[in-house]
Amino acid sequence: MVQDLTFKTAISHQTKEGLMLRNSPLTELIQESDFVSTLFLSLVGRKPKSNEKRILNAILISAIDHGIEPASGFVPRVVAASGNDMLPSMASALLALGPYHGGAITNCMNMLLEANALNEDKEKAAREIVVNYSEKKLRLPGFGHPHYKVEDPRTKQLFAIAREVGVPLEFPSLAQMIELALEDNLNRKLVLNIDGAIASLLLTMGIAPQAGNALFGLARVAGCISHIIEEQSTGDWVRRLPEGSVEKI
Repeated sequence: MVQDLTFKTAISHQTKEGLMLRNSPLTELIQESDFVSTLFLSLVGRKPKSNEKRILNAILISAIDHGIEPASGFVPRVVAASGNDMLPSMASALLALGPYHGGAITNCMNMLLEANALNEDKEKAAREIVVNYSEKKLRLPGFGHPHYKVEDPRTKQLFAIAREVGVPLEFPSLAQMIELALEDNLNRKLVLNIDGAIASLLLTMGIAPQAGNALFGLARVAGCISHIIEEQSTGDWVRRLPEGSVEKI
């Protein structure tokens, strides 16, 4: 059977002069642009405004590392300690991400879009989406954190930068309204976490929901490179759980 390998794309194509990325010559981008701006161009199809560039850069920094404790922090080190090279160790950091760790951004973006369409009154829309998810026994993505119980400091800082540079705050405001509605519904606080903050800001910049989790993964897998190098440099090969840490049930 012959497989059809004909593709259509508006992203990149080769010309006699070289590669064109979103109709911009790659050679010019190499000379004049930076990684964050070029990433935005690739995703959105236009060059970012200065405030959008600042926000996307801050988002990527906020997700680059959160210590060795989370799965995406220790898993690549365990894989590296088993003698694996850099690339499979990096891949394991991505495999450690999921709906409960670093993988809630896309779902949160979709949830915010759903909430935004429910009602022109955004406070009512926030309450409605909380009730809808509660009735379906669904967890609202982007809310709650094992360590941050009052406020996620990364969320606070990202929103402060957003206000400072003057990006539209429609979706960040909606996310904060949902945080309040969720607290009223549950009688306890589930903070708007870094996933929820990133989701709201990506929507503000017109980035597609499908890219949400990928951008967190991009930052985290970049951050794991130094951890892998450090682990490979220790000489203490093959990580094992300490004696007594596994209990029979």
